Amino acid sequence: MNDIPAPIPATYKIRLATEQDLPQINDIVNHEIAVSINNFNYGPRSEQDGLAWFRATIAGGYPIFVATTTKTVEGDEEEEVVAGYSSLGSFRQKDGYRYTAEYSVYIHHEHRQRGLGKRLIKDLLIEAKVRNFHSIIGSISEDNEASVHLAKSFGFRIVGTMKENGYKFDRWIDNTFLELLI
Repeated sequence: MNDIPAPIPATYKIRLATEQDLPQINDIVNHEIAVSINNFNYGPRSEQDGLAWFRATIAGGYPIFVATTTKTVEGDEEEEVVAGYSSLGSFRQKDGYRYTAEYSVYIHHEHRQRGLGKRLIKDLLIEAKVRNFHSIIGSISEDNEASVHLAKSFGFRIVGTMKENGYKFDRWIDNTFLELLI
């Protein structure tokens, strides 16, 4: 019965992230680090590392979006909850790659299978076009067919699989690379 998603909140809002969202973004990332091969870090991301990532991403001209909803806490008071986030980041550090970005999407494990990934990627790609990016790259760890399917639904095409280029949980992991020209 654990595979049944929780009831879908009435609304999710997609907006640009702020530094105030970082504790919840870090919680999402740190959950993935602990339980999955979708992030190749071994230890949790600290508050300081999260802040450095956020500021460097924004300073580099890349967007970060969050999907938020509200939950009721203590009586009738409502609190905003980050249910997922997406971002663009540098693909490579050389000048000639300045029009190429790599995307990331992470959905909180309690908010999956509700269309948030699709909404976050849609807004991310719109913003990528506004910011004059030409090529968007995705790197998806093996056995994550849902993410491959989602990327393909936006027109991404598989450009290759790197065999055993990552190592986590005592095993080698393949990564599939996808590309979208916008």
